[in-house]
Order: sequence, then C-alpha cells, then structure tokens
Amino acid sequence: MNISIKAALLAVTAIVPGMVFAQTAAPAPAADEAGTPDIIVTARKRSENLQDVPLAITAFGSEQIKEQRIERLADVAKLTPGLNFAPLFGAQNQLPIIRGAAQTLGALNVGVFLDGIYLSGKASVDLELNDLERIEVVKGPQSALYGRNTFAGAINYVTQRPRQEFGGSVEFTAGEQGLFKGSASITGPISDTLRFRVGGFYRTSDGWYTSAIDGGRVDFAKTYGGIATLEWQPAPELIVTLRGAYSNEDLGQPPSNVIRTNALPARPAGSPVGTVRNLLYAGQVPSIPRNGVLVNTLPITLAGTSASGNLIAGSGVGFYGQKQQTYRTSGTLEYDFGPATLTSSTAYFRRNADYTLDGDNTVCDQTAALPGFPAGGCTNFGFPFAPPIAAGTSNFALSSAKEDFTDVSQELRLASNGSGPVKWLMGVFYYNNKSNSLGRSFNPITTAARDAFGFPLITTTTESISWYGSYARTFADVFTVTGELRYEYERQAFRQRPTNPAVVPSLVNAPTNTGGLPCAGPFTAPGVCPTTVSSGAVFDFNRDFRFVTPRVILDWKFADNQMLYASVARGTKTGGFNTNLSIFLNQRTYEPEYTWNYEAGLKTRWLDGRLLLNLSGYITDWTDQQAACQNPASQIAGSSTQRTYTCNVASSKIAGLEFTTAMRFNDWFTLSGNYSYTKARYRAFVDDSLAAARATAGITAPYDFSGRALPYVPDHKFVISPAFSFPLGGDWKLDARGDVLWQSNSYVRADNLQSFGSRTIVDLRATVRNGNLSFQVFANNLLDDATPTAAVRFFDSVNFSVASPLVTGADRRQIGATVSYRF
Repeated sequence: MNISIKAALLAVTAIVPGMVFAQTAAPAPAADEAGTPDIIVTARKRSENLQDVPLAITAFGSEQIKEQRIERLADVAKLTPGLNFAPLFGAQNQLPIIRGAAQTLGALNVGVFLDGIYLSGKASVDLELNDLERIEVVKGPQSALYGRNTFAGAINYVTQRPRQEFGGSVEFTAGEQGLFKGSASITGPISDTLRFRVGGFYRTSDGWYTSAIDGGRVDFAKTYGGIATLEWQPAPELIVTLRGAYSNEDLGQPPSNVIRTNALPARPAGSPVGTVRNLLYAGQVPSIPRNGVLVNTLPITLAGTSASGNLIAGSGVGFYGQKQQTYRTSGTLEYDFGPATLTSSTAYFRRNADYTLDGDNTVCDQTAALPGFPAGGCTNFGFPFAPPIAAGTSNFALSSAKEDFTDVSQELRLASNGSGPVKWLMGVFYYNNKSNSLGRSFNPITTAARDAFGFPLITTTTESISWYGSYARTFADVFTVTGELRYEYERQAFRQRPTNPAVVPSLVNAPTNTGGLPCAGPFTAPGVCPTTVSSGAVFDFNRDFRFVTPRVILDWKFADNQMLYASVARGTKTGGFNTNLSIFLNQRTYEPEYTWNYEAGLKTRWLDGRLLLNLSGYITDWTDQQAACQNPASQIAGSSTQRTYTCNVASSKIAGLEFTTAMRFNDWFTLSGNYSYTKARYRAFVDDSLAAARATAGITAPYDFSGRALPYVPDHKFVISPAFSFPLGGDWKLDARGDVLWQSNSYVRADNLQSFGSRTIVDLRATVRNGNLSFQVFANNLLDDATPTAAVRFFDSVNFSVASPLVTGADRRQIGATVSYRF
C-alpha cells in the first residue's frame, strides 16, 4: 500500500480559556467562596471538565505554571505523579517516562504535542515553556485517539489564544549562575473578526558545572524565540487559527563523566594475556563535582576536514555544545454546523541541529610503560595492534553530527455536538517525517585516519495514515460506555552510506565482519573480518507496519462530583532500524512492541468542592519489549556504543497506584500533594550482551534480568505542596508556597547493579502582588541535592573500553527573583 495523501494534521480542538487547577498543585483562586474552579481539558479531542474525564490526567493551568515556575519538562515531571524524566545525553536525547514504561533506545514511549501537533524526536520534547494556557499529562496508552508512539501516555502543551481585548505581560528574571530571562506577550483585536497574539523570550545561563580539564563552562545555555498567532472568526460558527513559532538554542554539553569500574576483575576482551581490569561497576553512582566534569569545552582547532565533511586526524567542527533551530507552523479550521464540528489541522515542523560533544568524558591518567611503547599511556580495545592513548590526553574522541528533521501532518476530524446521551467522533490523520544525519564522530578505535565511525550519512523517512473513531453512550444519565478504535499503516525507509568513498580510504575495499559490514576499528584477532565490500556500499531498507489499537471505558457517576471508571486499552510503539555500524545484517531492524493496560479509578470532590480526592490503579502487560542488546567484542570490532542495537527480547509487568489530593482549608491556606507507587519489573529478559566479558571471569550463564526493576523508575514518589496567601494591606498580597519532592532509589540498567539513590528536592516561592504587578523570589533545589539525573551504559576509552556508566550531574541550587507586569 502506498500513501498518497500530502497534508498534515493532529487536531487543535476548541480550547476554553480560563484559570485551571492543577491536580498536583494548589488550586487557583476559587471561582466562588465554596470550591475550586473547573478544569477544562481536551485530552479526548473535545473540551471536557477534567473531573468528568474517565482518564488519569494531571493538568497545570497558566497560574500554576507561573506560580510553580514550570519552565521545562523536568519541572512538569517533578510535580506529576507517575511521570519521571531522564536527560540521557543532554538536549539530543530527552526521556520522559510515564508509569514505568522506560526505554533507552528507539522512539519515545510518550507522545509530546504542542497545541495538538506531534513533536517528533527526543530532542524536540523539552521546550522552553512560555505563554502557555495549560499543560496536560494524560497517562496510560493513548494510541486509539493520539496514534503513533503514545505507548505510555501523552503530554500536550497548549499555548494562549488571542483575545478580543488588548492585554499583555512583561517579565524579567535574574538569578545565580548567570541566569537572566526576559519574556513578553501582547494580544488584542485587529478588527471585529481578527485578533492576534505575539510573544517572545530570551534566556541565558552560565550553568552549574565547569570543566576540570580546561576550566570552561559545561552546561551553559542561551535560548531565544517567539510565537505569533492569528485568529479569524468571520462568523460565530467558524474559527480559523494560524500559528508560527521559532526557537534558537545554543547549549553546552551535559555535565557527564565516565565512572571507573569497581567490580568483577578479569581480563578484558582484546587485551594482552595477563591483563586484569574491573569489568563492571556496582553500587550507587556518584554525584558529579561542580568543577570536576571531565570534558573539553574550549573551541576545537580546525586542522582540516575531508571534502565530504568527514573529520580527519585531529580535526573538529569548531565548537563543543548543542545548537538547534526550530520552526513550527500550523493552521486550524473549526466549523460548527450544528450537530457536529468539523476540524482541519495542518502542520509543518522543521528542526536543524548541530552538536559536538566530548566523546570520551575522561582523561588518560596512566604513565607506566607498555610493551613496545616506553612512553606509556592508556591502552584501549585493539591494543597492541593500535597505539596507546598518550598520558594526559583528553580530546581523543568526539561525538558529532549535523541533523535536520522535517514533519508534515494533516488531520480531519468530525465530532458530535450537544449534551445528549450519544457522543461520537471520527477522523483521519496523515503524517510524514524525514530526517538526515551526517555523522562526524571519531574515537581511538577507528582507523588510523580517523575518518568517521563508518557510514555517516543516514536518511530515514516515515509516512503513515490512520483512521480513528470513538462512540460513547450514556444510560440513565449516570452510566457511560465508550469505545475507541484506531487503524494505522506506516512505512519506514532507512538509507545509510559513506559520504564519499573516494575520500574515505578506510571504507574503500574495507575488511568486513562476518555479517558483511565494514569494520569500525582494527582487528582484535585474526579472521574477524575475512571479506571485502565495494567502494559504493549502501544500506537501503524499507519496512511496513500495521496497528489496530482499541480502548473501552466504563464510567459511573454515582453522585454529584463522584465518579468511578474502568478501562482496557491496547498500546503500541512502532519498530524501526538500528543505525550503529558494528552490528550484523539480521540486527538492522527491530519489531513493534505492545501493551494491554487495565485501569480503574475514582474521581471525587467533597466539602462543597474544597477537597479533591482522586485515586487510580493500573496493570500494564508489556510484550515484545524493545531492549538494548550488544554484540560481544570477540565477534565484531568497534566500541561498545557501536556494537549496541535495539532488540525485541524482553517483556514486563507494571503495576501501580496514584493518589492526588488538594484541600482548601480556608482563604489563606491550601495543602495539596500526590503519591505514586510504580512496580515496574521485567517478566522475562535474558541478555547475553556481556557474555564474553562474563566468560573471561569464569561465568558462563548469560544475564537473566527477569524480576528486576526497569531503569530510571523509582518505586515510590511523593510530592507535598503547602500554599499560603496573606493580605499585606491596601492592594498588596503575599502568596507563598513550597513544593517538596521525595522519590526512592532507581536503577541505571536492567541488571540493577548501578543505582541513583533516593532524591529530595525542595522548591520555595514567595510572591508579592499589587494588582497587575508582582515580584517573586524563588529557590530551586534549596537543599542542593546532587543525586545524578541520568546515567547510561557507556565505555571507558582509556581502559580497554570496558562497560562503564556515563553519569550526568543534577541541576543544583539556584536562587533568583522575577518581576512581572500584566496589562
């Protein structure tokens, strides 16, 4: 089947503006003296009161976003039960995790949307959040209505809409670590039928960390951007909305160090006889010293590049860090013709990224003489065939790429209107994505010319079309049955090739491994690469995927403001292609993964709306799970990173409980909080990735991870948020609040040998208001908790590339102040 539709969609449905109350935060000022205001969300592609939606949703409104300083995805995760966040490799690899469905490779398990438009790629999801109306976090599989890769849930950022009255805001923030941020927005009418909204921001920060190698700033940031919206309403039944947004990010490197292994002493693969090294790291990973990050930060000397753009010996691209520009445009038409509303949404998204990171995250600290090398240095995989790394050297590896991503989407949706017993919705969605990546990396185990990892030009395309619908019937005004269904067809294409074999001699007639791929490094033993390939070698693959994802929901409104619900949903995440070089041909693709999710919940309000109590429990059965596998060094040359690939070898069972409450005790004190329990365990996962390393230590059995915890997921997470409001005389008022997060230990990898330890984050805010003028002082991470935020299995470049954790430091304490004015 070939897809021929060429347009774009994922709906921006009608949004009902107004103050909303975040389930994980204190309520906004009450609409009346008795209770909290209603929350309007669009999680089911229609406007609904949050407490009437039979789904587990956490929503933050514009007031809560400002009061709690929700500025990035990490801030959303801190306050949301069941949501965790791990920045694995800085801005290029962000990992939101909902209800324990964690992964390190492959596409995200969580779909992230801006005004209903899907944001593809792990580098697109962590936005600088400005001028937002609300944030919705919808938990559990949303594949039936949202489609691709909403496997574990969805996050939707909703921007402010234009208004018919002139108004706007100006805000400035200054704080420690060189923090400065300015933002502004203005809205109003152009005519009786046309209104606009324009906003922009600028933010800069020195970051918390400096390099122990050259003293430079590591995690600095400078970002700026803007958004413009036009809304035309020539008739009450028709609204046309056009949006355009631009952002520019200039970011430093993630503050990450390779941690030296401390367990399982044995001979590393490829090392001389008699060599003994620790092959594993076991225990809690250490925090990263603020002035002790082992990365280079000074501009790279351009010794030269090949005509194709590949790096050659000693060359670079002129900077360390991560740069990207993002362009987003969308157009939405909503026409209400009485019985139903027709919505058409077209979107175009483009992101250009250019990043260069220190690829070794360590320093050669050995000076002892080596066989054949009296000057000594650090041995690596391939020694003695490859020379050692000189003592004191820190810039011998580089991870660099230039990438561009383009998304086009089109959605048509027809939804019933009215409050009768039957509600229905049907739609069609088209999606097209294309990405190009030019790899410019080198490491000490590539060829002597250090041209590149191997096949640096990668192009991937995804084109899909899906049909979906929902039907809900209410009986006796209290009991509702809802059925949802989606069918999706997707075609993926993958092309990988050298930039120009004529100037990449290491790839021309290069020796290959037994899988038919060029060697990424020197021989480690005779006979590993027995054949050759021609100079024009190209990998070119196509795959088709088809998915059917249903959901059934039952809800019972047994009293005013009291509802019970239960649901069964099918979740799916697409398969794809493995792009690393040092894998075999039969490892080039991986298959989709699936879940069945069973959930029951209770949503209630008591005491005239002053007390909110919500409870949900769920079980997720996860099969054909995509996990990280790794070829042993004895079979194929290359670093551990280049030998890693995604494979469908695991299954898991996740059971959890989430509880949310908020109580307005009186006019000046509100207490809110939430608790989530997530038991995410592998049901079956046998990994022979490190079989060779284990064999050298006399261990013949592969790793069996069955029963162990999934990475990055704490069993327990608890948030409590007291909020106070006091009159100061005249028109002055003081609002003060604290948000205290505690979460239990979590693990780095499936083996559970490396842990993060528990984390406690305390954020304080105090805001003085006088009408439209406000002044806020804040302290983020008041206790300066240094527990690392992320870690991955990496390799120790100066120690025979044994598997070592790459650990990323936490955002440390920051104190600052904000002044804002609304008009």
